[in-house]
Amino acid sequence: MRLVPQGWAERWQERRARRAGIRGPRAWRRALLGWGSAVVVLAAALVFLFFYSAAFTVETVRVSGAEGEVAQSVERLANIPNGRPLARVSGAQVSKRVLGNELRVRSIEVKRSWPSTITYEVELREPALALRQNKAIWLADANGVAYDQVEKTPKGVPTISVSQDPQTIAPETVLGLGEIWSLRPKADELEGKLSGPKYHANGTVTMTIDQVTLKWGQPTEAEKKWKVVTALLGQDSIDPQGAIPQTIDVSTPDTPVVTGLPPAPQG
Repeated sequence: MRLVPQGWAERWQERRARRAGIRGPRAWRRALLGWGSAVVVLAAALVFLFFYSAAFTVETVRVSGAEGEVAQSVERLANIPNGRPLARVSGAQVSKRVLGNELRVRSIEVKRSWPSTITYEVELREPALALRQNKAIWLADANGVAYDQVEKTPKGVPTISVSQDPQTIAPETVLGLGEIWSLRPKADELEGKLSGPKYHANGTVTMTIDQVTLKWGQPTEAEKKWKVVTALLGQDSIDPQGAIPQTIDVSTPDTPVVTGLPPAPQG
């Protein structure tokens, strides 16, 4: 019978445990490396499939929210050719190209329909005002952007005469012109027929109420200036239907000036 020295069995068990502990982390690291390599390969395959292969490329382009010449303009400016991978179509670049060149478009969003369709969802500007320079008519939206030249003003859209190219007028000025018209008093308060505003090269506005000329000054403070005008028209000495032309200057509404008043009665 072979005798085992005392304590040797315990040392042998401890050695086995240490070796097992060393092999455990090594095996786990090898497994992680294997899985990591597989993930990298899969990711590379997906990148190639969606960004570089011919499996998911543009074959059909649609425009939603616009038609006719505007839709054609959007498609041309977007400049996404057939055959380009869908994943490589940049919505930001499409938006930049279209909005920077097609003023009739207010916003655009690119939608992908896998495997091969691109849709441009377009929102067009709506006319809030017409700016007339001689025979040229430009439509402006509620943000004051002059965006489209037309032959005829749409029904219900107010027209303002301007002496310069409508596209050179600042949006805030266009908004001010629109406010003058939208905040105008009712006809019975004005005691006459109000003409459309005229915007002059020096940046001032004039209008007429029959025999009374309104010198508005800059297209600002519309609400305050209209209150001053209606208060003055309520005076007996100012008559839009009278025989004598008169002028109300509200360029500085706190100190309005009226000319053409009849002489005060004697005695």
